[in-house]
Amino acid sequence: MSLFRLLLITNRYPAHRDDSASPFVADFVEGLRRNRIDCTVLTPYHHADHYDNDDKVIRFRWGEEERTIGSLPLVKPSSWSKIAAYLRQGNFEADRLHNLKHFDFCLALWAAPSGLFAHRLNRKYGLPYAVWCLGSDIHTYTKIPLVGNKILETLTASDRVYSDGHELGRMAERLSGCKYHFLPSLRRVHWKSDTEVQRERLLICPGRVEKSKGVFDLLEAFRSIAGRFNSWSLYYIGEGNARSALQKRIESYGLDSRVKSLGFLKSDEMFRLIDKSAGVVIPTRSDSLPLTFGEAMQLRRPVIVTDIGDLKHFTEKYSVGLVVPPSSPNHLADAMTKFITDKTEYFGGFEDCVRELDINLAADRFVEWLKDHLAHQSEVREKVMC
Repeated sequence: MSLFRLLLITNRYPAHRDDSASPFVADFVEGLRRNRIDCTVLTPYHHADHYDNDDKVIRFRWGEEERTIGSLPLVKPSSWSKIAAYLRQGNFEADRLHNLKHFDFCLALWAAPSGLFAHRLNRKYGLPYAVWCLGSDIHTYTKIPLVGNKILETLTASDRVYSDGHELGRMAERLSGCKYHFLPSLRRVHWKSDTEVQRERLLICPGRVEKSKGVFDLLEAFRSIAGRFNSWSLYYIGEGNARSALQKRIESYGLDSRVKSLGFLKSDEMFRLIDKSAGVVIPTRSDSLPLTFGEAMQLRRPVIVTDIGDLKHFTEKYSVGLVVPPSSPNHLADAMTKFITDKTEYFGGFEDCVRELDINLAADRFVEWLKDHLAHQSEVREKVMC
C-alpha cells in the first residue's frame, strides 16, 4: 500500500526511454514509486513516435505538439492563444485529478508554468506543494513582467523550494527570500562501460544545438587547433534551432570530414560514442547543471566545461576536467590543446561525483522529507482540533 498520493506537475516528461524531453524526470518518478509513493504525473502533450505504457502519466493537449511553451515566439498572437490554452487545460486537468484522487501533496518541476498550477491548487483546495527550480523558470521567466511576480508568489507560498544547482538556488533565494534545498537532476545512464574500450581521438559535445549552448564557440576553437591535431575529431550530438547554421559553417571551414553534427541519437548510441571518446565538451553560455555533465560522469569521461552554473563547482570539487570562461573560443582552444597534449589523466572523483548527483538519492531525500513534513502537519492539525 502506498504511503502518500503525490501529484507531480512538470513542464516536460519523456514519452519513452530515448526521448530527450527531460529524461531525468522519469528516473525521479521511478525512485518515488520505489519508495511506495503513489505518484501521478501531469504534463503537457508533445508528439512522439511512441509512448511508454503508464496510465498514471496524464498528458493534456494545448494546441501545440512540437514546441515547448517556453520556445513559443511571443511576438506572434497565435502563441498567446496557445499559452492561454496551456494554462486553461492544465488547470482543468489539475482540478479533475485532485477531485478524483485527493492528493496529499504536489511537487511542481519548474516554478512556471507548473508551479503556477500548484499554487492555484493550494489556494483553491489547500493542497500543500513544493517547487523544484530547474533553470529557465528562474533565469528567464522571472524577468517577464507579471509572470515574474507570479513566480515569486509561488515560491513564497510553497512548503519547500528545491533547486538542481547551488547557484540557481541562491538566485531563487535572493529573489524570493525562500531558503533553497539542493536536489540534483541527473539522468541515469543505462549503459555498461567496457573497461577494455579503445579510446579514440574524439571529443563529444552532446545536448541542444543552440547558440546559447556555445556550439559556435566550440567550432571556432576546434578550427583554430585543427591544423595542429589533424587526427582529432569533434562530434555534436543533438537537435536544435542552430543545427542547420552550424552544419553550413562546418562545411564552409572545410571541416566536414572531422566535425560531425549527428543530430538525435538513441540513448545507447550516444552513450557508446561518449564512452569511447577522449572526453566531453560542454561550452554552454547559460545553464544550471546540464544533464550531459551527469552522463559524462557516469561514463567516467573527463570534461571541458564553461564557468556557468554549477559546472565549475563540481568539475573542480571532484577533479574531473578543465574549466574555461564562457563565450571564449580562445580559452576553449587552450583547454582542448592541454587536454590533447597533457598526458595527465583528469580522472578524479567520478564515483563520488555520481554519488552526490544520484537521482535515486534525490528521490529518497525528497520522500524522507515529505514523510516527516506531512506527519508534522498532521500533528499540528490534531493539536488545533483539540
